[in-house]
Amino acid sequence: MMVEHASLRVYLRLVREKSADSIYELEDFVRNCHARIEDEVVFPRLKGIFETSKDENLVKVLSRLEADHKLIEMIGEQIKVRTAEGDLDTTRKRTMLYADTLESHNASEENLVFQFWPSDSESESMGKAKKIIEEYGRDRYFRITGISEKLFDLAN
Repeated sequence: MMVEHASLRVYLRLVREKSADSIYELEDFVRNCHARIEDEVVFPRLKGIFETSKDENLVKVLSRLEADHKLIEMIGEQIKVRTAEGDLDTTRKRTMLYADTLESHNASEENLVFQFWPSDSESESMGKAKKIIEEYGRDRYFRITGISEKLFDLAN
């Protein structure tokens, strides 16, 4: 996930500086692949760890991060609606809000919860994540993330 976060930071710079149109492809990837992996694989595993350790603060942090996904999805929907309406000024503002929110969210994940990821569960979790990526489309995944097929295959 952290490698994807690094590639998303680069992609967001492209969105901010050069091509706001690339937000549509990015939003689709975040919604249908990246966030889906976190929601279906990463967060449930971390939630179990945090609840077992009875760390209420980390349970709350994780709950906030889960809610962030709904917020990010909502902003993505607003971008599509404003684009369809031809409201380019609001579309640009929502695009910048999307980029800022996604970047802040990813930084929070990295700083607050990913450090607790258990190394013993990576093989099973990677299998689940790879299945979601396969459903999304390997070629699309490689194009958007910049992750090579070799790196992808090494992640077991």
